[in-house]
Amino acid sequence: MTRIIILSDPHLSPTHGFFWENWLLVRDAAARIEAACTIVNGDLCIDGPDSDAEMAFAAEALRALPGTVLPLPGNHDVGDEPPGQDVRQLIDESRLARWDRFIGADRWRHDLDGWTLLGVNAQLFGSGLARETEQTDWLDAALADSRGQRVALVLHKPLFIEHANEADPTIGSMGLAPRRDLMRRLAGADTRLIVSGHLHTRRDRVVEGIRHLWVPSCAFAGSHSYPDDPACGFLTLDLDGDTVTTAAIRPEGLVSHDLAAIKQHGRYKFLREMPPCPPELGSATQLALEQASR
Repeated sequence: MTRIIILSDPHLSPTHGFFWENWLLVRDAAARIEAACTIVNGDLCIDGPDSDAEMAFAAEALRALPGTVLPLPGNHDVGDEPPGQDVRQLIDESRLARWDRFIGADRWRHDLDGWTLLGVNAQLFGSGLARETEQTDWLDAALADSRGQRVALVLHKPLFIEHANEADPTIGSMGLAPRRDLMRRLAGADTRLIVSGHLHTRRDRVVEGIRHLWVPSCAFAGSHSYPDDPACGFLTLDLDGDTVTTAAIRPEGLVSHDLAAIKQHGRYKFLREMPPCPPELGSATQLALEQASR
């Protein structure tokens, strides 16, 4: 049996520290679990698309996690694919370059215990950027090379909300055309599992023979009307041959923050627009951030 830790949507910031205490609790709880790797599935930041300081802060936070850490970008890190939830923060080459500079690769492959884990940048699908084609070619090669292995795809956004033929545009999931293309590619391999975050909700169900697992947020509770579990936390994933077992971990003291209340019930549209409220950092963290910004 191989155990994986999956964290998602911590929304860290050196200027808006709403969720820093949650991060410390999650980080320390994850460190007490023996795992083969830790996946951090997007939205590391609040204002990552436009802030070097936020990306540096997130990178420093990741360095405090033990063992092999596999991060992926979310829309609050590199921007959204069009049409997006904010036209001022759509994915582009400069935002991808910021991720590359501070975090590293935006896709990865990790093989363990009869499984191939493939992490991809969800915001590239439907973006029209050159890196979208590069990622598609990489994914095709990785899927072709996974013969005999079970495949788990990890990405920030879910492919869909309720069913694979959803056509109405939504900021909650992938668009119809790129979704269909991706599902066609995945059908050529032994794809068993798709893991996503983004919606700050825990959901676990099988659709058309593939298990779709939504990971809760470390930062604030889901505010959508889905009949699922919106409470904050993180997941462990145990791989034992064909058997995949999940568990929700909710450290004592973790707060499922109400995003609407934080944004003062409509006074602020985005967290980045709010007055600064920096997190309380230890001296070692502060020094590391100062060195990273030089």
